[in-house]
Amino acid sequence: MKKIFYIVLLLTIMPFVAFAQNSVSGTVTDANGEPIPGVNVLLKGTATGTSTDFDGLYSIKTTKASDVLVFSYLGFTTTNELVGSRSQINIILKSSNEQLDEIVIVGYGSVRKRDLTGSVAQISTDDLNKTATTNFDQALAGRVSGVQISSVDGTPGQGLSITIRGGNSITGDNSPLYVIDGIPMDNFDPGSISTNDIKSFDIQKDASATAIYGSRAANGVILITTKQGRKDGKTDVRISASHGVNWISNRLKTLSPYEYVKYQEQVALAIDNYTPGQYVGYFKDSWVDPELYRDMKGTSWQDEIFRVASTNKYNASLSGGNSTTNIYFSTEFLEQEGTMINTGFKKIYNNLKFGHRINKKTKVNGYLQYTFLNRNGAGISGNSYTSVIRDAIQFRPIEPINSDGLEAGGYDPSDQSQKYLFNPVKNLTNTDRQRRSDILRGSLGLTHRINPDLVLKMSGSYQIDSRKQTLFFGKDTQQGTRGTDHISGSVINRRYQTLSSSNTLAYNKTIDQHRFSLLAGMEMQTRDFEYSSMKNSEIPTDLFGIKKLGLGISPAIPKTISSRNALLSYFGRVNYNLYDKYLFTATYRADGSSKFNKDNRWGYFPSFSAAWKISDENFLKDVEAVSFMKLRAGWGITGNNRIGDYDAYSQLNASTASGYVWGNGENYTPGAYQSNLGVPNLRWESTAQSNVGLDLAFLNQNIELTVDYYNKQTSDLLLNAEMALHTGFNKVQQNIGKVENKGLEISLNTTNINTGKFKWFTSFNISFNKNKTLALNDGQTEILTNPYWNNSYSEYQFITQIGQPVGMMYGLEFDRIYQLDDFNWENEYQTYILKDGVPDNGTLPVGPGSVKFIDQNGDGTINELDRKIIGNPHAKHFGGFSNTIEFGNFDLSALLQWSYGFDIMNANKAVFEVPTAGKQSGFAALADAWSPLNTDTSIGAIRYMSVYGAPPKGNQMDDRYIEDGSYIKLKSVSIGYKLPIAVLEAMKVKNFRVYLTGQNLLTWTKYSGYDPDVSVGRYGALTPRLDYSAYPQSTTIMGGIDITF
Repeated sequence: MKKIFYIVLLLTIMPFVAFAQNSVSGTVTDANGEPIPGVNVLLKGTATGTSTDFDGLYSIKTTKASDVLVFSYLGFTTTNELVGSRSQINIILKSSNEQLDEIVIVGYGSVRKRDLTGSVAQISTDDLNKTATTNFDQALAGRVSGVQISSVDGTPGQGLSITIRGGNSITGDNSPLYVIDGIPMDNFDPGSISTNDIKSFDIQKDASATAIYGSRAANGVILITTKQGRKDGKTDVRISASHGVNWISNRLKTLSPYEYVKYQEQVALAIDNYTPGQYVGYFKDSWVDPELYRDMKGTSWQDEIFRVASTNKYNASLSGGNSTTNIYFSTEFLEQEGTMINTGFKKIYNNLKFGHRINKKTKVNGYLQYTFLNRNGAGISGNSYTSVIRDAIQFRPIEPINSDGLEAGGYDPSDQSQKYLFNPVKNLTNTDRQRRSDILRGSLGLTHRINPDLVLKMSGSYQIDSRKQTLFFGKDTQQGTRGTDHISGSVINRRYQTLSSSNTLAYNKTIDQHRFSLLAGMEMQTRDFEYSSMKNSEIPTDLFGIKKLGLGISPAIPKTISSRNALLSYFGRVNYNLYDKYLFTATYRADGSSKFNKDNRWGYFPSFSAAWKISDENFLKDVEAVSFMKLRAGWGITGNNRIGDYDAYSQLNASTASGYVWGNGENYTPGAYQSNLGVPNLRWESTAQSNVGLDLAFLNQNIELTVDYYNKQTSDLLLNAEMALHTGFNKVQQNIGKVENKGLEISLNTTNINTGKFKWFTSFNISFNKNKTLALNDGQTEILTNPYWNNSYSEYQFITQIGQPVGMMYGLEFDRIYQLDDFNWENEYQTYILKDGVPDNGTLPVGPGSVKFIDQNGDGTINELDRKIIGNPHAKHFGGFSNTIEFGNFDLSALLQWSYGFDIMNANKAVFEVPTAGKQSGFAALADAWSPLNTDTSIGAIRYMSVYGAPPKGNQMDDRYIEDGSYIKLKSVSIGYKLPIAVLEAMKVKNFRVYLTGQNLLTWTKYSGYDPDVSVGRYGALTPRLDYSAYPQSTTIMGGIDITF
């Protein structure tokens, strides 16, 4: 009976056992560990299936151990996985076309590279990390077509000038918008994040890609996405450390002690009218015999202010988590000595990023980041009286220097001008200039999947950027010794506070061969700015530095400024994909800004683009050589709102420096005055851009070619317009200018060899851009600009002219040096008089040895009408060529970067190569100055009250100082070695790489200055490629280790 009972029971439960279902779940990721949403998960041989959510998670019911799950997703290889006894199966899908199916970040979303309709470029984070740089922007040059990276100078930690497809604005800012983890950043400092934290780096170049950022996107957009914690239950700890040296690889050739003394002998002759007596007393007794200086080594002041400097960089990060919670933390310390004494850069960086899944539909994420930056060093690229580089060139090479680096005396007491010849070592050592930034950023976001097709994202962010600059001149500085302020100091504080929020709703749907993606969003941002400054002079002692600024007896009136602006935006995007061959994208954004009057407060920025995957058509499918072919076209409008917060409004200002005089004029009453004339119709600078592109891939993607042609026209440029005098203002900003940029970009990437242990990849890009000024103010044909780099050069040296590029170099054209044969001797006045038919120099007196300029209009005199365009600062083309080789565990990469066909205004030569009757030294070319015995030269005579006539009363810029700046640089080289897997396993580490890398290793150029990659003009696009006393670029070599546990 008992046996019968068990048999009946067994027969009863067997059907339930047979039909029992197990639940299998897991995560689907790509090769980089990133989750893939929307992957189809199907129980093979059945209609049962599901898809992964936005975190790559899935869950499906199975019935038996022999079930097979099929994972499929467009662009990835389909994977079959036997269930067995497992309840959790994590899958890594391999891309079926890795290059074309890379995910590219676009505004408020992402897209596969093959589905792009706009012009977007990616930079490999490996390329960024393999360079010996302190900021990520220093690694960009030569890597992306259409993106021109140029240095202001080589100051440690100095940000670079980044221009995408030519400058749009004449007087405004031409730098791109940075978007970090989806948050647009104003006044972004590239040093404020760590290169090691960058996960992806995408550059949006055309309007169809950037218009969704509206009024801030005219100059292009750089999207940076930072790393986040792992979600597969594993943890990575990464530690990297590097040490390097930096140095200036060349020196400007100056007068030797012997050449200097011989030159001073000629100065004495010019001063004393051939009676060298008074001037000789300024030198030591042996000066009377210059031959005693022939073998004297003397002091190279460039060697004294430059040094071999060190750089130390340490970074640590932790990445871990699971499908519910993940965390990423990183910290970095960087200390870079400047190649000039008493200069340097320090950085401390901490970043915490987290994500947490609340339930299957909702997750939160956020980050908290703090960066400390400090750049120290005296003003280098200063004016003619404060530049340290200038002093290093002109200070006497016969002056000794003590072992402690400070020569006795400090300056030449015979210099009655009180402007020149201060010991540069002493000046640098006793000038304390600190520029500190404290940047705190925080963000919190929520993502909620309303249904499988609809996702809501909400985020808010807050940033405080506090910048403090202190400047102190001790008693042993040029300002402390000779300036009217004596020992003095100043403090400037700037504080930017930004609060923003962003809300988007995204809808994605696929119906048969139709794929739709819709996005709608709203953003709000407020930004507060505070400024304060204080200064005090005639401080009795420099022992306490800037800390005792209050001891001074001549305080300046403190200054405070505050402002606020707000931006409200609505935007949307529509993507439509038909048959995975025909792609359409349209975006629209409306921005309302408090910077503009209510009648012009809103700007509207549409864009449209389309693409055709020609390679998917039947007539090309069987052509094996063509792997991929896509034609793109797009158009859009973007804006530039980078003007003052209150430029459009009339303003009153109160100051003790302004006021009213009553009665007999003895009573002065401080009061208010109108400081700005409001312009109610002031509006955005607007850029309309069209783009046509072709993407090609051949031989199984081993050759990839991208070609883009663009045309940008920027209108409503903000320029100064003349005003009627009765308004009380000479000029006021108005929207009156127009500029055009046209260009061609070519990028070529090849996989030369990819066979097991040996791999070789090559990248090449070249860019052509033509800039043209189309319109200025009504009736105005040109803008003349004086960069004010030297007070003795008071003429305009740059011109922006209709029909010409912005910021062309402007001056006279050198002919020759006036010779004795050009003059008749006038006994009565004991001077030289020009012969008939020989053009004069206008108001400038001339004599034998004076510079003769070309009389362009043939009127017999040199004046403003003879000035012309003498140089073009815009490169004809620029680009880069890189190779990466991997052999076994070794890797080697090298990058050549070039810029061709542009000119530099070498203002150093205009000062240090002009003979003057002073005690200063200069470039070695001064030894070739004109004299009756040395007439075959382009260097004029030493001018003073001599028999050759009175000296000029001013200086003219001419084409002798315009040089070809074309260059090719060996920008970077890196070699590394990874330990073999067997060694790693024995060491219980995941990765161990040692490397050696160099930056700015070699430069091939005809330019005679320190470096052709320089531009210190103070007026941006109006005064480009000016080199005067700039901090030289340094060569860097760094070695380091990178370990992952």
